[in-house]
Order: sequence, then structure tokens, then C-alpha cells
Amino acid sequence: KAKVDPKLVQVGNETNGGLLWPEGRWDQLEQMAGLLTAGCEAVADTAPKAQSILHLAEGGNAGAFQWFFDNAVANGVPFDAIGASYYPYWHGELSGLAANLNDLATRYGKPLYVVETAYPFTTGDADGFANIITDPEPVPGFPASPESQSHWITAIADVVKAVPDGLGRGLFWWEATWTAVEGAGWDPADPASGNAWENQALFDLDGKALPSLKTLGSL
Repeated sequence: KAKVDPKLVQVGNETNGGLLWPEGRWDQLEQMAGLLTAGCEAVADTAPKAQSILHLAEGGNAGAFQWFFDNAVANGVPFDAIGASYYPYWHGELSGLAANLNDLATRYGKPLYVVETAYPFTTGDADGFANIITDPEPVPGFPASPESQSHWITAIADVVKAVPDGLGRGLFWWEATWTAVEGAGWDPADPASGNAWENQALFDLDGKALPSLKTLGSL
């Protein structure tokens, strides 16, 4: 109705373990591939200008990506691009992300995106619902601060830009606008549910834009 043409459609979310269990579990490779193929074909049929993305977590885990995408290729999954989640406090050093993205570019020749990343600008809590990341220094040398948040946007973007053959195409912040306001908690059906991620948004606890928003917009 809005006449918006998507450029990218993600088929599944962090599908390291497969999707739609038990049929699409990671150890049911042919069935998992069949579900992914159906999703990619649906994208091609309904949004022919869009690229379909397959998305895994653990952006620094090259072995997991190689196993998954080798099997996707072997089973004929018609995906267009590869997406990775990379949270620096969970997924290892930035050099691991760089090595993995570069390897993926060489192996598969597909466009690559960091489709999830984040970093806290504070350890503060706006709604009384415990945040997931509360460490005052989630990565050594980078305290939870607006400056560190901006640093990670730039650092991850530099890794993406350096992927061979121009295959590093972009990054997405998760979740830039997820602030602690009523009705925006973990459970959309429960207006009273809390938000455990507001300290990693690109807006402060008062809803004002952080410097990182400008950093992201300038990439």
C-alpha cells in the first residue's frame, strides 16, 4: 500500500541452529535448505528488485559461517547476500570479524552486511527493567559511553569497507530507536513489559539523539 520497494529481505534471523524446528533444525540439512530456498524464492517472486539475505550470529566465527554457507550452496539455496551479527562484547575481537568477512567474500563472492551490532552509551537504566549489558567496560579500553558507541560504529564500518572486491556493503544498528517508552518493551502485547536494550539505542535515556546517530549517518 505504501509503494515501498525493499532492497533487502532477510530470510530467517540468526539461523545458526536452523529454523522452524524440528523440520528445519541445523542437523536436518536438506529440510533446512528447502525452507531457506522457499523463503528466497518467495522474495524473488514478491519483491524481484530485492536481494535475499541469509543471516548468522557470531560474526567472528569463521568456521560456523563456512559450514553453514557451504551447505547452503551445496543444497542449491538461491540466496543473494550474507548477513552477520557482530556484538563486540560477545563475538570476539574485531580482527575476527574482518577475517571472516574477507574469507566469505573470497569463498562465495556475495555482498556482505553486518546486519546487527550495538554498543552501550551508558550503564543507566530508564525503566527499571534490568538491561542485558551492564558492564561499565564491556570491551577492555572502551567504557560504556557515547564516545565508545561512536567508535564502534566507525570501527565496524571500516572493516566492512575493507572487504575485498567492494563486497562489504553496509551495517545496521540493532536497535537504534528502541528507547524505554511505554508499549515498546519485549512483549508487544504487554504495554507494561520492559526494555533491556535501551542503553544501546542511538538516543539517550531522555530520547535525545546521541553523537553516534550522526556518526552512523555520515558513513
